[in-house]
Amino acid sequence: MIWIVTDSAQEMKNDKGKGLVVVKLPVLVNGEVPQEEITDEQFYLLLDSEGVNLTTSQFSPAGFAELFEELLKDPEDEVVAVCLSSTLSGTYNSARLAAMEFGGRIHLVDSNNACLSQTALVKEALHLRDQGMDASEIADALEQAKKEVKLFALVPTLKYLKKGGRISAAKATIGELAGIKPIVTIDENGEVGVAAQTRGIKKAIRQIASLVEEAGLDPNRPIALGYSGLEDANIHALTTELESVLGISLAHVEPCSLSQVLGVHVGPGAAGIGFFTKK
Repeated sequence: MIWIVTDSAQEMKNDKGKGLVVVKLPVLVNGEVPQEEITDEQFYLLLDSEGVNLTTSQFSPAGFAELFEELLKDPEDEVVAVCLSSTLSGTYNSARLAAMEFGGRIHLVDSNNACLSQTALVKEALHLRDQGMDASEIADALEQAKKEVKLFALVPTLKYLKKGGRISAAKATIGELAGIKPIVTIDENGEVGVAAQTRGIKKAIRQIASLVEEAGLDPNRPIALGYSGLEDANIHALTTELESVLGISLAHVEPCSLSQVLGVHVGPGAAGIGFFTKK
């Protein structure tokens, strides 16, 4: 078995039956791990509650070591780990430290991505494995693939990314102007950047579709659509606009709700797409 391991900075769900394991990055409430699981309804209420501070943390080396030991009980098994961009989190480094104990059976990929573009990479990893590639070949292919994946997302405000240190104050300034809706991306260094800016949700959705068309979406490779918050109107509007501009159907791509670890950094109302560009 070749296990694909990733983290909850992307949207694929844990599915051991399909050889996919997703480690859950901690969401802390006032610096503490909650005793009970928080529902999405509770999470978004807490996000803007007075006196409540939600933060995220990396997965620990010890946690990865325990997981890798469990997955590699069969001497024939290997792991391909596709981690959140190392410029945004220490999770990749935690996996790297843990992998040293396993004699080359762990193949690590710093995705240089997050959110929906990381999701697309994980989907690609599963596809390559199911096509018969071995673990080393998958990791090598993903090193190239991560240069071909894009993220564009409408984020109603950059205040959450700024608060969490995922974007600089200078980059966040544009999001503080009245009516401006920034469109974020992940740059070649694996950092969050602003790809464009416009006024109003409808114009931002049209701008994303234009950016995707300009980049050259490859409909034959994995696509990920997602939204944050409890309402999905923005992602449905974006899907409709993308289908119109690109002239393709996205009916086969089920929009997903972004994980709470991403909700901490983007807040409610975000909507975006992760996709591969045509070679």
